[in-house]
Amino acid sequence: MHVTDPSVDQPDSQIPVPPYPKDSPQGIMGRRYIAGCFDNLLAMILALVVANQLPDSQPAIQVAVMVATYLAYYLVSEGLFYTSPVKYLTGLTIRNFDGGPSTFRQTIIRTLMRILEVNPLLLGCIPAALAIFFTRDKQRFGDQLARTVVVRRK
Repeated sequence: MHVTDPSVDQPDSQIPVPPYPKDSPQGIMGRRYIAGCFDNLLAMILALVVANQLPDSQPAIQVAVMVATYLAYYLVSEGLFYTSPVKYLTGLTIRNFDGGPSTFRQTIIRTLMRILEVNPLLLGCIPAALAIFFTRDKQRFGDQLARTVVVRRK
């Protein structure tokens, strides 16, 4: 008769963790990642198209227009509609902590923080991604300063 140690033969048992509610900040991480990537791509394409309309002899102005256009993509869409184009397509919106729509002031804060959070010269999107991954309410630094959260649109 062969006797084995039960602790060796038994797989580690873990208590299953219930999934987050679909409309909680934690339940929309995949959608938020997709929206962030594709919104960033659209904003960069728009910025390049607009900046390319200016003469090549003025590169400083082209860069300034490119940055302004990139930021305007978010400021206009999130300021007017409380969502960006791809957030809308993925069913997401930006809200206050009380559940109401974000204010224009909050949108300005969120937009300006993108200069630090998604700047290709400052580690790209890594700071924003890390903040979203590690914070309880899945907020990037701009969300934390503005006191907003991205949630599923109802």
